[in-house]
Amino acid sequence: MSNDTQITIAHLFHTLTTHHPYNFQTQAIARILNHDDTILRAPTGSGKTETAIAPFLFAKTLNLDFPNKLIYVVPLRTLANSLRQRVEGLVTNWKRLYPSSGNLVVTLQTGENPEDPRFEGDIIFCTIDQLLSSFLNIPYSVGRGSANVNAGVVFASYLVFDELHLLDPERSFTTVLKVLQQVKGISPCLLMTATLTDELASQIQKIIAE
Repeated sequence: MSNDTQITIAHLFHTLTTHHPYNFQTQAIARILNHDDTILRAPTGSGKTETAIAPFLFAKTLNLDFPNKLIYVVPLRTLANSLRQRVEGLVTNWKRLYPSSGNLVVTLQTGENPEDPRFEGDIIFCTIDQLLSSFLNIPYSVGRGSANVNAGVVFASYLVFDELHLLDPERSFTTVLKVLQQVKGISPCLLMTATLTDELASQIQKIIAE
């Protein structure tokens, strides 16, 4: 990563959050902007959410080649709702400072709040079941006749999987690995966790490094 890139990311990150980025944040953002799949293991409260959102906003502002949608996937409905509210504030401030980023819309898609069944927002917060059912072409949110639309959106989006350690290792986590295999080289993925066993981390690393 060049010094110019580091300076640009650091400046934009400070503008977004009013905080200077840690080294891991600058590195992760640079990797994602380079379309490199990334695993981020960092403690709770260290700024993982801002790290995940930043590349999407920066790419819009800098007119970089990057997916037009961000799907932010979490294991719990309550977490999806709280993160949505938090990110809406960041996006509102960002649009005020950088109007050229466009009129970005933040939506929520969970079983409890199915407001974006076709993933039409720019930044979509959803639960793991909503994402995986769409990926498998059997979406909960729309009829089978529109299933291919949701599956297509998954493949065309920057995917963020948060709180990865909370996923069922025998079910949802295994399917997430299949998602990574299928979208590799098409769109960047960021996988975030506060804690993840070395065994599971090595499984993921093997897939994204192939």
